[in-house]
Amino acid sequence: MRFNLMFSLATAETIPATTPSTTPKPAPSTPRDLVAVMLRAADKLRSQPELRSARALLERGGEQLVQLLDPLRRPDWAWFEIVFEEDACRLPEALLRAGRTLGRDDFIACGVETLDWMLRGRVLAKCVDTMADACDAAFAATGDLKWLMISRTAILARRAHPPQS
Repeated sequence: MRFNLMFSLATAETIPATTPSTTPKPAPSTPRDLVAVMLRAADKLRSQPELRSARALLERGGEQLVQLLDPLRRPDWAWFEIVFEEDACRLPEALLRAGRTLGRDDFIACGVETLDWMLRGRVLAKCVDTMADACDAAFAATGDLKWLMISRTAILARRAHPPQS
């Protein structure tokens, strides 16, 4: 993972509290970092819909995620990365939330496509903890009851098989 050295060394002691920082924050270095930023921006927009910086983050992040789904990719791999990890459902969830917030049908379509691909590929067991949130976002964005049913099924599966500590 890439880190900006100036950012990682910044502390409350090195940046005065009274002056705003002029050092730009580093751009997210992985799709998962990008998604974390996007989900926080979407949450922020719920309480402050006029917040332009959060809208801009969602817009840029959504564009970057859509670009990661190369149209010339393998037809059997509709995913943003070459790996598939436990929190994978966060990627389509971020696109779906951004699409709904910004009125971007292309983000929604991409989020639905990748979430549907996950279901067809039977990868649910690997990400059951995040599937419910992603399917709730798909339901909110599309109104398709299929996503609500899958969300509730994921919640029941999570309760029946809680993570082992």
